[in-house]
Amino acid sequence: MKKRSGKLQAARWLVAIFILVAACAVMFNFIFSAPPPYTPLANADISQVSMIGIGDQGTGRFKQWQVAQAMERVAARDGRLDMVVLLGDNFYGKSLTGIHDWNWQMKFERVYWGHYLSHIPFYAVLGNHDYPVSSDIEIEYGRQHAGSGRWQMPDHTYTKDFGRVDGRPLLRVVFLDSAVPSSELKAQIDLLEQAFDQPGPQPVWRVVAAHHPLRNAGKHGEEPSLLAQLLPALRRSHVDLYLSGHDHNQQLLLREGEPAWLISGGGGQTLSPLAANAVATTFAAVQTGFVKLDFNQTGVQLGYYDDYGTAQKRFAWDRDCPWLAKGCLRAVVPDPGR
Repeated sequence: MKKRSGKLQAARWLVAIFILVAACAVMFNFIFSAPPPYTPLANADISQVSMIGIGDQGTGRFKQWQVAQAMERVAARDGRLDMVVLLGDNFYGKSLTGIHDWNWQMKFERVYWGHYLSHIPFYAVLGNHDYPVSSDIEIEYGRQHAGSGRWQMPDHTYTKDFGRVDGRPLLRVVFLDSAVPSSELKAQIDLLEQAFDQPGPQPVWRVVAAHHPLRNAGKHGEEPSLLAQLLPALRRSHVDLYLSGHDHNQQLLLREGEPAWLISGGGGQTLSPLAANAVATTFAAVQTGFVKLDFNQTGVQLGYYDDYGTAQKRFAWDRDCPWLAKGCLRAVVPDPGR
């Protein structure tokens, strides 16, 4: 009887070990093997565009994964997400070794998954932590449509239109490389102005996405040289919104005659405090999370979310308000449960 009981116990242990090994093999394959090419979601209504902006995310740590799942949760709740904008510092730690580096799986491909995140493009810009080596590899990954093909980065600076309404682009975004050496910044700014000075129907909304903020209440503060060179170009081009990261927190800053300054640097890296003598903000939170923007012809809904997908602050901007940001954005009380 005792011998039979011992054999039964041994068999149970073998089954348990087999299940554990199989589970580890499945997990290993999920994390370290490249996912199949993505198939875009079919959204019939091109008169709307829904995006998430997030920066300073490339750690591979638990917080990055937690924020990613909060993004998926909010997209599912809203029933719409067309793209994610990655605002730089896409890979912390050792530089990438190539387009087959395992960090592509641990810090991008396998982090952002779910019904929405697995089927939408991610438009990325470069941050200071992506230089000097990873930057070229990130561009190459985009040019080769490597991995799932979701990573979009054809060059240091690029432009893309999204949506269409009455024969006009609903949204034009310039993805700017603010991390280039100062000697190359003028060329980046020239490309920005050319993008918004193209002939033909003009976009309803104008957005610039870059890593470095111009207005900033965080520890990095404002960068006078970047502000002096870039702000006049943004004004001339009538840019509505400037999305950035760099400070590891969330901020919304408004100044008369300037774009709305949106900082969304809570993608997963250690958080940054606000400066003791911080400039005035419309919203600021030292938390991980992201910003979501929903554009249409008549306005944009803007919401800051934490790493559980709970709305911390929401705003609305009517398009018939002048392009000057201050006075156009108004606070909206978040709906319960959102």
